[in-house]
Amino acid sequence: MKYLFSILLISLLSSLYGKSVDALTDSKIQGRLNIVNGASSECVMHTFYAKSGWKKIEGEVGRNGIDGLYYKKKHGSIREVLVAESKWNRSKLGKSGKRKLVKQMSQEWILRTLNRLQYYKPLPEYTTIVTLVKNGHYRARLFKMTPVGKDKVAVSIYKIQNKGFKTFDTFLERRLRPMIMGKPKNNFERDLLQAYDSCRKSYLKRYFPMLNEYDVSILLKDNYLQKEDIKRVLFKK
Repeated sequence: MKYLFSILLISLLSSLYGKSVDALTDSKIQGRLNIVNGASSECVMHTFYAKSGWKKIEGEVGRNGIDGLYYKKKHGSIREVLVAESKWNRSKLGKSGKRKLVKQMSQEWILRTLNRLQYYKPLPEYTTIVTLVKNGHYRARLFKMTPVGKDKVAVSIYKIQNKGFKTFDTFLERRLRPMIMGKPKNNFERDLLQAYDSCRKSYLKRYFPMLNEYDVSILLKDNYLQKEDIKRVLFKK
């Protein structure tokens, strides 16, 4: 009886596995992959700023909000605020509000997000952060991570200046040397690449639970996960 039950269970799981894979259309695969790549870039950003002495505080309600909200204290009080948005590859900042006039990372957009954070997560730090942002005493950055060739990833950081209420100007502040996957040249590159792969692994398991450990290890050898890579691994079975 136990043997028969085991056979039936294996059969059911196999059936569910097949259906879950077959149900993944190209658009669903791409949609999930966009989240994986975007979240992985964000993980690298958090590691980058943590190594620069910034303390992270929650900037999102659910999956919406500020990717990176950081601060530094002096004599026990928040003195510096950094608002950063992470983008992967060709992704661009969006717009919101009526007629899409409010640009993501503008002062108005940041204040709207902070007000929402205060409502859902009333932490005392937000009060100081809001005051500093209202007075224009904050830094704003766009953190971009892009694939380079077949085995490298690069980080570019753009400074957001002339912070208008709804819009702003940007210019390239810093571009890191492209990092070779699996071959960091120093501890700094090692930490960034580890953050990249650790996050990719975690999100691949979350959004593609039908992948096994071996499948994930194969995918992580690639510097840029694309729809074709996922399909190649999923449908090889």
